[in-house]
Amino acid sequence: MKSLIFLFSFLVTGCASVADVENSQKNSSFVGIKGGNLIYQGEITEESNNSIFSSFRNAKIKPNRLLISSHGGAIGDGLALGNWVRENNLNVEVTGTCLSSCANYVFPAGNLKYLRKDSVLIWHGSAWQPQWDSAEELSDKFKTYITVMRKKETDFYADIEVDNLLPVYGQSKISLWDYIQSFFGKGTVGYDYSIADMKKFGVKNIVVTGDEWNWRRYRPSRGSLVKRIKVDDDFEFKLRRFEM
Repeated sequence: MKSLIFLFSFLVTGCASVADVENSQKNSSFVGIKGGNLIYQGEITEESNNSIFSSFRNAKIKPNRLLISSHGGAIGDGLALGNWVRENNLNVEVTGTCLSSCANYVFPAGNLKYLRKDSVLIWHGSAWQPQWDSAEELSDKFKTYITVMRKKETDFYADIEVDNLLPVYGQSKISLWDYIQSFFGKGTVGYDYSIADMKKFGVKNIVVTGDEWNWRRYRPSRGSLVKRIKVDDDFEFKLRRFEM
């Protein structure tokens, strides 16, 4: 059981391999305002959040769109950014890859959610992923932390009217073989959903810029890294599905 928990955790927290999905973030990061838009490129951190908050606060003309490409960050920092997006009624546009905390909290918080033809969304877990409950070796400090994050995450998803099963649903559809391959740096690093299935979770107002959203066609070398998850036909939407 501990081996399975370790493999499961690797998929969710193994940022080294996950970060490789977005090659354009290797050496480039920028947070601020350009061309009348808010730009967030790089890891989601408290420092970068404070920078974008300050830029917005000091702008004479307030931008209404956040352009983001990020492989994610800590749960708390992702929630802080997502809540800020919601509170300021911002639109969100994914310019490259939006992974982990970016997909969990920033993208669904947008008023309008723009996807380009090659925008990549990747989920791979959240504060509510079930292995945290079965891993006996976790420290008391981490258990306290994850309890706080779970409450904040539940409140966040309720505020944006999204089923908080969204970021963890795909975990039940990933095979053991997928986890084993991830451990060796191969196979799947996460999962995504069709636009129709995202709407089942409550992620609405998705706007496709151009003719299509089909990033696998435009980024074929990365397609095998992300498993497309089909949401069950009998799925029923529920707010506060997970709650402390």
